[in-house]
Amino acid sequence: MQHELLKWFRKYGRHDLPWRQSPTPYDVLVSEFMLQQTTVATIIPRFQEWMKRFPTLKALSRASEADVLSAWQGLGYYARARRLHQVAQVIVSNHQEKIPQDLETLLTLPGIGPYTAAALLAFAFDQPTVVLDTNIVRVIARFHNITEPIDSKKGKEQIAEAAHKMLPKKNGYAFASALMDLGAAICTASNPQCNLCPLSANCLAENPASLPRKKPKPSITQKKESRLFYQEDHCIYLEQSTGSHWKGLWILPLARTIPSHKNFLTSITYPITRYRITMKLYRGTDIPSKNLHPFSKEELQTLAIPSPHRRAIEKLQLFF
Repeated sequence: MQHELLKWFRKYGRHDLPWRQSPTPYDVLVSEFMLQQTTVATIIPRFQEWMKRFPTLKALSRASEADVLSAWQGLGYYARARRLHQVAQVIVSNHQEKIPQDLETLLTLPGIGPYTAAALLAFAFDQPTVVLDTNIVRVIARFHNITEPIDSKKGKEQIAEAAHKMLPKKNGYAFASALMDLGAAICTASNPQCNLCPLSANCLAENPASLPRKKPKPSITQKKESRLFYQEDHCIYLEQSTGSHWKGLWILPLARTIPSHKNFLTSITYPITRYRITMKLYRGTDIPSKNLHPFSKEELQTLAIPSPHRRAIEKLQLFF
């Protein structure tokens, strides 16, 4: 199985991904933080821009949080950017600017959980390590015909046990990358191309398209919020969020009372975890003197603004 998989990877693997071209451990670290809940296609240009702006761990560690958040905008889940910034500072201060190469030390770093630690060991240091991203879990579940929900305790245990049994004694980078690429290109979530799969001869899946299974998803909760659009002298007024989700980012201010319908401008909807939020936007009157700051159209371009609020502002340009 390992031989056939690595043979396929040498020919068909995604060797052109920028974080795979002569990768440094820092390249791997940045790519892993970016790839959390974001697609490869989205990441490629953003990774290249990031590396130009922060080419080393030291450069990232010395940057201000505002610069880091600004460089991250559009990728969502801004806590990832803060954790990446923090881990860079810790590695520079406490580890001589070198990413640790052992699991125990990696897990002491801010923002480094079991998956990211395993990915660093495999992709940055070529250690045979169980890396369980979505694509790899799907391949393992099908190859071993694991029918337990993969997000259940029993399912996770079965996936981990099967993954350990599959590990080679060396070539951790190539093996993990091959499983990942096989899941992305051949053993896809829908319409798996089993006739092209190098593992098909030994695959135990009776119905590959039905695997992996998950527990039923919680229902989506609808929420509403009202926000205010203040514009004066070609500037838009925003406030800096102190909430946990968008802490430090610049957002449209929340309406403390229900605004008059005559001031209604437009609305947008956006998802956050299990919520679907409808943001209603109203023209604000009497700009408060506290908490709000004016930004010109040019300043808005580089300001760290969460995607839903940036989309709302762009939709309101006709009022700008």
